[in-house]
Amino acid sequence: MSTTDDLRPLAPLAALIEQTIRDTPIRMGPGGTDDLTAQLTVKTSVWVGKNVLPRTEGLAAFVSDVDAERQRQLAKWGEQHHPDGTGTIAHIDQADRVRAKVDQAAAEGTQTWGNILAEEVAEVFAESGPDRLRAELVQIAAVCAAWIADLDSREARP
Repeated sequence: MSTTDDLRPLAPLAALIEQTIRDTPIRMGPGGTDDLTAQLTVKTSVWVGKNVLPRTEGLAAFVSDVDAERQRQLAKWGEQHHPDGTGTIAHIDQADRVRAKVDQAAAEGTQTWGNILAEEVAEVFAESGPDRLRAELVQIAAVCAAWIADLDSREARP
């Protein structure tokens, strides 16, 4: 793969930079490129925010926290590879029981974040195929993000 192929996803950003360079007058002498630098910084930041950062309110902080924790784990343990340890009959039975409990709590109006997360975790343990397992793990991350957002909104309330 060529360098050009590697940069193809950045073509819209490159076009933005090129247009900004054309549109921004540059003065000669010390500080002559300050306006161009400022324009490129602002426009690139906006582009990154629209195209790379999460759009859900509070999710960027969650992703940053998860990334910081992953960096801590990598520093302590290095990159790890382990078997999944999922998909047994016992795990499938447990997932069915937890799912029924969560459905009952939802019907009774007593649903909790703990119940929801427990269901997602049980579903992870019940899966054995990599694609389904990954999808369930993503659902756990999303539930965790929602729960954290709820906790954070409680702190913000008067």
